[in-house]
Amino acid sequence: MSVKSILVPLDGTDASFAVLDTALIVAKRFNAKIKGIHIRPKSGDLPYELDYVSENLKRKVADETKKIGKEHARALRDQFTEYCEKHGIRFGESLSDDEVRAVFREETGSVAEILIRHGRFCDVIAAARPARRRGILLRSPVGERMESLLMRVGRPILMVPPDWNPHKVGRAAFAWNESLEASRALAMALPWLNQMEDVSVIMSHKRNASLPELTEYLALYGIKIKVHYLPKKTKSVGQSILDCCAENSVELLVVGGFSHARSRELVFGGVTQYLLVHSNVVTLMVH
Repeated sequence: MSVKSILVPLDGTDASFAVLDTALIVAKRFNAKIKGIHIRPKSGDLPYELDYVSENLKRKVADETKKIGKEHARALRDQFTEYCEKHGIRFGESLSDDEVRAVFREETGSVAEILIRHGRFCDVIAAARPARRRGILLRSPVGERMESLLMRVGRPILMVPPDWNPHKVGRAAFAWNESLEASRALAMALPWLNQMEDVSVIMSHKRNASLPELTEYLALYGIKIKVHYLPKKTKSVGQSILDCCAENSVELLVVGGFSHARSRELVFGGVTQYLLVHSNVVTLMVH
């Protein structure tokens, strides 16, 4: 088991390019490929305010929008290429398996649908955790679609907090609640946990019955775990998980993500919503 392909959506924000530093650290661990992808909306998707203007004006706006989109995409490609050259990353699909490599893809269409299509053929999607300002969640084009990615891709999302200082981590923890999502997250995180110096499980006392089987299963992969129990009474499980991470210097958190759709809004419930907004540790999330 390994990680061979890391998808990094690039939307032009500083946050999306900052994720590359974390993706590179992961790629070096596994000699993986980094696939940078930029998605441009269709030029025909004009604001509804233009519904009642002349067709000539619509064409002019569409042409100008397309031109700006191409220039923006070219700038992102150049920035990605410059980043790779700076860090000695070679471009190519089928280079040696013992080196990090990179490719850049540019497509036009639905951001959600294209990310889902590419996401299904990678081992992890690395994206910035949506930032906050005065308690308001600021959603990037990728962040707005994180729910769709979680529910429809079937791959882990590596969520990088805005103030994360990229470095090679050695202490990981996974939240265990005996759910299907937690089981999937644990299975997909095995290559990561095998790379760690210290692995912990965060769980409630109610889940203690499954601890022997959990310990035995991970021992098959040479992984020894420490156990950290959540407080028996807590107002926020999400906050308790993050408090446990802070107390034990955890650098990578693995969780199963619960989500539910409501129109096109990004609507997470409970623990997932809390971690999406507040997590200050790199989080590997699987639905």
